[in-house]
Amino acid sequence: MTARNYAELTAEAHRRFWRVWRRRESLPQQQRRAVDGVAHALRPGSMNRAIPDRRLLYLDLSAPTPVAAIAVGDLDTATHISWHLSGVGIRPDTAMWGTVREVGQIVLEQRRVGAERPAGIVWLGYTPPVFVEALFPDRARAAVPRFAADFLQLLTFRPDRPHISFEGHSYGAAVAAHVLEAIAQRDRHQRPSRAVAELARLARDEQLVKAFIMIGSPGIPARFGRDPGRLGIGEERVFDAVARDDWIARFGRLAGRILRNRSPFGRRLPVEALPELGLLPVTGHNSSHFVPGRSQTTYGYRDAGTRSLRNIALVTTGQEPV
Repeated sequence: MTARNYAELTAEAHRRFWRVWRRRESLPQQQRRAVDGVAHALRPGSMNRAIPDRRLLYLDLSAPTPVAAIAVGDLDTATHISWHLSGVGIRPDTAMWGTVREVGQIVLEQRRVGAERPAGIVWLGYTPPVFVEALFPDRARAAVPRFAADFLQLLTFRPDRPHISFEGHSYGAAVAAHVLEAIAQRDRHQRPSRAVAELARLARDEQLVKAFIMIGSPGIPARFGRDPGRLGIGEERVFDAVARDDWIARFGRLAGRILRNRSPFGRRLPVEALPELGLLPVTGHNSSHFVPGRSQTTYGYRDAGTRSLRNIALVTTGQEPV
């Protein structure tokens, strides 16, 4: 049966998942770790109980590396839906629970800044690059068809059009940029998939994505700086956050300038401390430095209490950053 909404889709995804769970001991190690990571992320009580229920969209163990997507909150009724993409080394078998918890923090912060019913999508639906691969766009381009299919599914299930935004950490920002470029029909490097073509058709009549945030990005292809229209979204709704001591992002941008293939782009999104509001600074490149049971002295882009998290929540709900 073809799902008519996310309630039906996730119910079936959960049934399939728990059948796989029962035979997890027979799986290869990487697949078993992915199954364990998803199970831990879905389990009630595995993280802050204020975070909404998590619902599996899919876990694909047949891909070159396991890929998955999990919703935080109810996608069928959400007023605001944000997609969250990650970069090097972040996969279902390595960081599923942590990434879902981070997106849960964003959803809670979106509530704090006034969003009525926010929800987030943890999208680990591609094979991320390793090391030097992150200097080039191949993995980002390869991710476009699957992301486009998932995005089109959202628009099909939600013809009422909630407020939609993209947020990408590190190489995830490049993935999101390539998706936006494909929808705007400005990427001539590959033949568009059916989903991309349909998204491009819809985008001719409406602005599908209301905001795009890059956090800790080593830069996106330089052509976006030369021709901002390639993203299909107004420059005023594209934001770029880089911490002062995020040396990974800063080195990536330096390498991009030398190779002439990447550059920063977008409005600066502040992530320094803002004492008057009690907001903490981002320290380093990580999306989170949270470790259960350990006192925290360093903070990632999605960590609770940071100016970065507050600004991600504000921008993804259509507001101005602080």
